[in-house]
Amino acid sequence: MEQQEQRTSVRLVVVDPDLEAQCDRVEEHLLTPLAASVGGASGHALFTDGLVAFRRVRETLADAVAQGPKVWSPNGRWEHEGLRIVELPTDDTDLLYALLRELSGLLVAPPDLPDPSGVVATVRTTVLTPEKTAVGLVGALARVLSLVDLTPDADTAALFAAIEAGGGEDVRLSYGQDEAWQRLAHRLTMLLTESAPLHRFLY
Repeated sequence: MEQQEQRTSVRLVVVDPDLEAQCDRVEEHLLTPLAASVGGASGHALFTDGLVAFRRVRETLADAVAQGPKVWSPNGRWEHEGLRIVELPTDDTDLLYALLRELSGLLVAPPDLPDPSGVVATVRTTVLTPEKTAVGLVGALARVLSLVDLTPDADTAALFAAIEAGGGEDVRLSYGQDEAWQRLAHRLTMLLTESAPLHRFLY
């Protein structure tokens, strides 16, 4: 039997230190402890598979950043950090969305809900952290997914086209494209930090 071809989704992604920090936080403090806590428990493969998928997405992002191309401001002096076209397996992103829904549901489950496997308690405590932190970690997973699976708009389309037209070579944005980048930077920062745009995005 021939192996089924893996479905992929081509996305414009901005990979920067704040996103990497969020990924570190999610992997180290949420997904790894959860996968370890459930082990091979029947019915909870979603937690172990989710960790594998998350690591695979991170590797894909890192490869895209390393391979380039670099994207420069109109004057050629400033690189727009980590602005890349990335091809992500949709099976991985679908799995991570399913994991996010499962975790969100567990966090809002009534305290008296039967929990024979102890998974609800594990999610709420997330290995010796208070429930508030567990909620924050699940929120961090949601932020990461929002950033790697960014909903397309006119700005992402303009930047995607600019990079694609470069044919793998470094790209210097036009002033109109750079304005699209500034708007995208504002949008990303709001998703990532819920604060005003960071100066490093705006150079």
